[in-house]
Amino acid sequence: MRLLIDENAPRCLVETLREAGYDITWIRELRRGMSDDEIISLSNEESRAIMTFDKDFGELVYRSGRIVPGIVLVRIADNEVCKRRVLDFLEEYSDAITGYFTVLTERRIRRRRLTEQIRS
Repeated sequence: MRLLIDENAPRCLVETLREAGYDITWIRELRRGMSDDEIISLSNEESRAIMTFDKDFGELVYRSGRIVPGIVLVRIADNEVCKRRVLDFLEEYSDAITGYFTVLTERRIRRRRLTEQIRS
């Protein structure tokens, strides 16, 4: 699983995912302050799903028609709960992230298929 993780993600989550063997590019290490449009472009160039804590990506994808392989919007504040929940989610859904906008909370997973015209 190749993920592009937005700079707003906690370091402990990024480290946990790397330790678990996931291929991670973290915007905070690459270039702080990268715009959402640049992140989307990089996501497409590298065929990486975006993981973010920022709700703006939903608007960019659905209202502006931006192409993106997949998005996981994490809505969990507690770092320990977040690490555990994201790992469990990726273990179960790693083959089904591409083509979906997923919202991950402590108790729920909501997935919406990206439309054909905006999916890469």
